[in-house]
Amino acid sequence: MQDYFKRSLKYVKGQTVAALNVFDEPWRRPLLFYKFEEPNVLKEWAIGSDADFGGYSQAFFGTTDHKTALFWGTLSTEKPQNPKIEHSGYAGIRSKELPKTLLHTPRHDCSLYRYLEIRAKGDTKQWFVNLRTESIYPSHVWQHRLYFSKPGEWEVIRIPFRDFVLTSHGFVQKQYNMDRAKIKTVGFSILRQPGDFKLELDYIQAINDENTIGDHDLR
Repeated sequence: MQDYFKRSLKYVKGQTVAALNVFDEPWRRPLLFYKFEEPNVLKEWAIGSDADFGGYSQAFFGTTDHKTALFWGTLSTEKPQNPKIEHSGYAGIRSKELPKTLLHTPRHDCSLYRYLEIRAKGDTKQWFVNLRTESIYPSHVWQHRLYFSKPGEWEVIRIPFRDFVLTSHGFVQKQYNMDRAKIKTVGFSILRQPGDFKLELDYIQAINDENTIGDHDLR
């Protein structure tokens, strides 16, 4: 309960500062989601795989000596002995929803930003980056491929928010504009690619370039 009121007070202070700094052009600075410098950050994330439903994949999420996060394991497409499961071979991580306060339910408000920026070190696998927003359909996920042009090396990848595709259980849905003001979670997943996998993360943030404010071009 004490943490609940602390979060509420912090929200009020933040809103007051934001109102006073309305002409400070905050969209010119990155909006940080997560920086994996401290092990405590991992408490704000959840991990899952087909092993949760009887599958044989193994997945782990931890920190490194370089103050980054590492998601690794082995993916197995072997079907479990469960007739209700038709496919197997899945692993993923996602952030937990931000804790509620007395006055509101916090979300990542990216309405003034054009790109999701990720600094990561990937492998040769095909990855997805996943965003969840407020929706009456819990299965709705905004997805985009996460490509690594230099596997095993650090890369900074920028993905326009408007390029994300709305999906449900892996199937593309009727598209509409993402509500960037109400992003609940961000995550990464890998599907049906048997063998070892590894994804190292430094930070995740929303950002503009020097000529953009959200989807608006300054020049």
